[in-house]
Amino acid sequence: MPEYIYKALTVWFIGFFPLFELFIAVPAGVSLKLDPVSIVIFCVAGNFFPVVLIDLGYNRLVQYDKVKAWLDRRVSERMIRNVNRHGTWYLLIITPWIGVWGTAVTARLLRMKRTQMAWGVLASLTLYAIVLVVMIHAGIGFFSQG
Repeated sequence: MPEYIYKALTVWFIGFFPLFELFIAVPAGVSLKLDPVSIVIFCVAGNFFPVVLIDLGYNRLVQYDKVKAWLDRRVSERMIRNVNRHGTWYLLIITPWIGVWGTAVTARLLRMKRTQMAWGVLASLTLYAIVLVVMIHAGIGFFSQG
């Protein structure tokens, strides 16, 4: 059990760390011989945690009137409407490619609704983690047959 906890926390931390995220955490979980479900759960959990931190930080930051006014001047109402209308699709596609940290910061600066941001990022991370785990296991199976 302690070995499993160590492996799971390792995958969680790699998923949390910027620039590593899913593309390093999933192969690390496979190389640590975690089961596929654990890999997905801990990679996604580690990768999603920054979204919570960024959201909390943003909410504290906009409590300062000068900062809020400065941020408000940089975003048009049209852009905010578009992001809240179509942003989930954007998050599904782009989150793993630009990273959770960048996605969460951008979404909050564009005033995307927090629940929309959270569900979009969570769905994207889960989908990509599952695809990566399946692809890695398929690749291992293909090369171990020969």
